[in-house]
Amino acid sequence: MRLSINENYLTFRPGERRTQKEAIRLIRNAGFDTVDFGLFNLGKHPDEGEDHAAWIADCKRYCDGLGVKINQTHAPFYEGCPMPEGYRERLLRCVRDTAALGADCMVVHADTWYEKSYHQWNYEAVLAAVYEVYAPAVELAAQLGVKIAMETLHEWLGNVYHRVRLCTFVEELNDIVGKFNCDTVGVCWDFGHAGLVYKDDQFEAMKRLKHPIIATHIHDNTFKRDAHLLPFQGSIDWYKAMQALAEVGYAGDLTLELNHGAIPDELAPNFLDYTYKTITHLADVFVSCKDAAAR
Repeated sequence: MRLSINENYLTFRPGERRTQKEAIRLIRNAGFDTVDFGLFNLGKHPDEGEDHAAWIADCKRYCDGLGVKINQTHAPFYEGCPMPEGYRERLLRCVRDTAALGADCMVVHADTWYEKSYHQWNYEAVLAAVYEVYAPAVELAAQLGVKIAMETLHEWLGNVYHRVRLCTFVEELNDIVGKFNCDTVGVCWDFGHAGLVYKDDQFEAMKRLKHPIIATHIHDNTFKRDAHLLPFQGSIDWYKAMQALAEVGYAGDLTLELNHGAIPDELAPNFLDYTYKTITHLADVFVSCKDAAAR
């Protein structure tokens, strides 16, 4: 089992940003040999330069030189606005980038359908629209040996008047993943998002999935906002979380997805050391649960 963390979290420091390479080196120094690579900028990445393909190739060489593997990427997403111009083409480029980086899968927010009014929620129309957006990406990904992981999402907090986001509930993930009907599309179980939706019942909800979990987003919250905290800093029972993953037969990586932070240089090494110990402890718990389930 590989232990991974999203590199973009470490690109922020108080008052300025680190380069992507600086962030990856900090992550490697803490013991991680796997990173989750963010491709979700709707515009150009700050480190990209003028040649996108050259930037991707340079990122791959840099990671290889450090002994770091890229296990997954995250596709761009948008919320609360019409679909940006060129979005479908951007998804296809991200699939190609994912393959070029040597990653196994690309995580997507399969709630991208906002051509229609928020005040209308025709479920079959939503499913059809999401399918139409992602079908070309799924087809290309299959050709390039990349899987697409559709993430557990959450309805916007405070939104009690009408539905907006697909994949908030397990049954919706079952429907959209099943619509593709192929083994290259699965689920990214985001524990923080599922905690907001189901609270302590997310582990029972996980058992209702009809399609395999092929990726994870590990983070915590207090069931009040999408805080993306380290495990054990919120309300999620991480021992039950690892037991649930083991019981559904998960065989992938544990990938931390932290956000909303800006770690000073003086604190970053110690913070990452603790982060690595935290995810290592979770992995040990998972292995124990898996061994127990096999007996």
